[in-house]
Amino acid sequence: MKRKTWRSLGVLGLPFIIEILESLNQGPRRFVDLKKECPNDKTRANRLKGLRKNGFIATVILEVREQNFIHYCITEKGKKALKLLLQLEELSKKQ
Repeated sequence: MKRKTWRSLGVLGLPFIIEILESLNQGPRRFVDLKKECPNDKTRANRLKGLRKNGFIATVILEVREQNFIHYCITEKGKKALKLLLQLEELSKKQ
């Protein structure tokens, strides 16, 4: 496999990734909105950075009450990855 593929698999295998992607699949979220999915700020920042770097999520600036906030949203690549991760999770439950 290519190095990029291994890097993506490494990111997707980390704790809290499925939870973060599932939350973002419901709609854009701010960093603080993802605290339930990943309680530690440093870990959450690292997971979001890895997901963004590998193209699974993107950042968008949304204006809320005349203030700009950075939100994270899932990409099509992220949706496909989430679908595969959920299938793997289901498969592991059957064993």
